[in-house]
Amino acid sequence: MSTRQFITTKQAKHQVNIFGFPLILYILLNLLLWNGTGIIYRFFPDSLLGIDPEILCMGAGCVLILLITFGCFSISAMRLHLPIRDYLQPTGMDTIHRIALVCIGLAITILTTYTGSFLNFLLHPAGSEFAFIGHFTTRANIIRNILYLLLYVLLKPVCDEYIFRGIIQRQLGHYSRFFGVLASSLLYAIAQPSLSDAIPAFFLGWYLALVTLRYHSIRPAVTIHVLVSVFLWIVAIIPPEYSLIPIIVITLNYIVTLLFIIGNTVNYRIAFMRFPEKKLWKTVFTSSTIIICILLFAAENILSFF
Repeated sequence: MSTRQFITTKQAKHQVNIFGFPLILYILLNLLLWNGTGIIYRFFPDSLLGIDPEILCMGAGCVLILLITFGCFSISAMRLHLPIRDYLQPTGMDTIHRIALVCIGLAITILTTYTGSFLNFLLHPAGSEFAFIGHFTTRANIIRNILYLLLYVLLKPVCDEYIFRGIIQRQLGHYSRFFGVLASSLLYAIAQPSLSDAIPAFFLGWYLALVTLRYHSIRPAVTIHVLVSVFLWIVAIIPPEYSLIPIIVITLNYIVTLLFIIGNTVNYRIAFMRFPEKKLWKTVFTSSTIIICILLFAAENILSFF
């Protein structure tokens, strides 16, 4: 028979700070990727070590995200006694179920991304742009596109799931299952470099957290996240003259998603669990490292208007 273990608020904050320190590094990396190219162009207008600034930032980003994820966060997992391998087990779900999960994840991402983009349009903050995406006319652009694919489409989704669903959600879930779902989603949103990115990140994170909780594995979430990122990347590189194709595919995806929902292929009643206690929110979001994370997010969004 299992017994419940009780910890003090101080002990809980200490546990939060264990994964909070590498979370600060992760947020700083996102901010560097978001602003790094502009900073290099501003202070080193000619060149920096003879390397293209965009190539330099994305190349360094690939290395740093792996070090932070599988170095710093893995150390945190060991200190928190979280056996990550337990969350890497196959789920045994059938193909139809996998397709349904991906379609729903894509529908959520597209809808909330448009919402975030509309908010971005209204507020007019300065943001990062990747004008090279989809342009393969020069050697430098080909390298940029390859690095973008590697970093943002493949590595980042995998690392995000390892960090936020594999470690943070699991640790916070020790206090309350649904608190782990919702709080990890909020932290995932805060870890984004802009408000327009935070909105879709929160809702996709919530969905992926529910999937992870349902299957006790991050493998389905990794699959969903990578495939959603691949789809968005394909849409981004499609030439303007073929812009009707993504519209048709997105429409079909919403139709298929609706059919899956009507057919009850995916049913997560856990989404309507009781709202977590205020004490849990206060404990986590008054932890020193999480306060720093919130301040970094706020500062980046405020400075984007200047």
